[in-house]
Amino acid sequence: MIRMVSAIDWVLRHGLPFLCSALLVLMIVFTGYTVVMRTVFQDPPFWGDTMTLFANIWLVMLAFALSIRERASISMQMIYDYLPARVVAALELLWGALFAATGVFITVYGYQVASRIPGTYWELANLPKSVPMTILPISGALVTCAALFVLIEDLRALGRPRPASHGGPTESG
Repeated sequence: MIRMVSAIDWVLRHGLPFLCSALLVLMIVFTGYTVVMRTVFQDPPFWGDTMTLFANIWLVMLAFALSIRERASISMQMIYDYLPARVVAALELLWGALFAATGVFITVYGYQVASRIPGTYWELANLPKSVPMTILPISGALVTCAALFVLIEDLRALGRPRPASHGGPTESG
């Protein structure tokens, strides 16, 4: 069980940045190819914009889980500089719980949407619309896992002193 949890955490911390980088490169390639074909050759691919859109959506949804796991919410970190450590700890627990609930919501309802959406993308050889929509339950599950890992770390750190990681004063939890 611990190996599986460690593997999921490794995927969140190391696999997602690689995948997000690949999706960003694909977005640039699809957009560049479409622009060159449209402006230089006057023959744009009919699938270019759709593929760019899919890569963008998948990138954002996967990066959401990564940002939760890495605690990379810049706006929250700036607010923490002005709050006592106990309030910061309580807010971290609240955000973790809210993100976990959001992940469960996205997983459940995302699966329902992805499994029920009718139609195909004619420009992608009649690819079923459910295929690109699978990002919803996938990202929901990753968000849930990331939030649970963060919650567990925060709960374990409650009794220990919290170092000043944001430039603020050091207080005990």
